[in-house]
Amino acid sequence: MPKLPEDDFVSSLKSELKRVQKSSGEQVTEDVSHRASVNRRLLQDLWEVRNQFEEASVHLTIDPSQTLFATFVEYPEKWAFKENFDFGAVKTIELKDRTQAWIGFTLRFWYYKTPEGRTHLRGIFEWCDGESYHRYTGWMRMMNQAVLCDCPEDAVNLKEIHQILRDIVVRWYSAHLERSPEKFIAHLKEKYPKGATYAKESYRD
Repeated sequence: MPKLPEDDFVSSLKSELKRVQKSSGEQVTEDVSHRASVNRRLLQDLWEVRNQFEEASVHLTIDPSQTLFATFVEYPEKWAFKENFDFGAVKTIELKDRTQAWIGFTLRFWYYKTPEGRTHLRGIFEWCDGESYHRYTGWMRMMNQAVLCDCPEDAVNLKEIHQILRDIVVRWYSAHLERSPEKFIAHLKEKYPKGATYAKESYRD
C-alpha cells in the first residue's frame, strides 16, 4: 500500500521540530561558550591556589588534572592554557587536600540541572568529621558540606566567587599553618548554609 501524502499536521510538525532543534542547538552553544569562560577562570584561580599551598608544603590536587588543560614552560608557575582543551565540557572542578590527616577536605564547583531544567553552578567546601566502623561496610568517613554559592549558570558573578574564595582559601591555609582545622570548620558552619551530610567509604579518595 503506498504511503499517504503528508497533510498539514505532518508538514507543520516537521517545521516546528526543526525550529525547536535549531533553537536548542543555538542555546547549547551559547551556554557552553559561557561555561567555557567561567571554567577557564576557575581553573586558573584554583591552580594558582594550589601553587601557593605547595610552597607551604601543603599538597593539593586539581581535577581536571593540569596535564589536561595546561602546558608548562616551567612547572608549576609558568604555563598557558591548551587551546585544544574543551573547557565548555568540564562539569566539575575541584581542589582536594592530600596532606596527611586532611584527606576529605575538598573545594568543589559543579554544574547541575534543577527540577525546572535550568543549569546551576554550585560551590561547596567539604570536610571529614571523623570515621566510624560499620559491621557490613567497614570504616566510613562522615562527610559534611558548606554551600559557598549556588546560582543559575548564566548569572554567575566571578567577583562574588572571588570574594568567597578569598575567605575560604585564607582560612584553609591558616588552618594548615596552625595544624588544626577546628577554627576553619567552625567558620564554615557559622558563615555558610549547611549542605549534604553523608557517609563515604574510607578507601574512596
